[in-house]
Amino acid sequence: MNTLKLYWRTIFIFLVIVFLSLMNVNKVMPDNIHFHKHFDKFVHFIMYFTLSFIFFIENYNSIKPLRKRWIIIDTILLGIILEFIQMIFTQNRTGNIYDAIFNTIGVIAGSILYLYLRDKKFIYYILLFKKAYNK
Repeated sequence: MNTLKLYWRTIFIFLVIVFLSLMNVNKVMPDNIHFHKHFDKFVHFIMYFTLSFIFFIENYNSIKPLRKRWIIIDTILLGIILEFIQMIFTQNRTGNIYDAIFNTIGVIAGSILYLYLRDKKFIYYILLFKKAYNK
């Protein structure tokens, strides 16, 4: 239960990513809306950037933090596995190697930003991690 309480933001983002990755977008998106050809790559980048960044911040707040490399490996694997699930188990979605690459780039960018900002207390305050801010 303590893990749920500590990592609730990460779990929420994870669930949103899984939902968005497996949902039928054709039923939600109107036909008359057209995005840039590669807009979905930007979305993949942002989703995994956010997941890794928040995961690192919540891990910083943990009593028994995970090793940083496991956070990176786990979030990259999530992106790759979801692409395989789309390819194998869904009829309305297709797995795409470029989506997996942009997922990975997002994880790496989020990790680098965290490592750059980890000692800056303002970031924890802005994101409402008061316990970490008071360390």
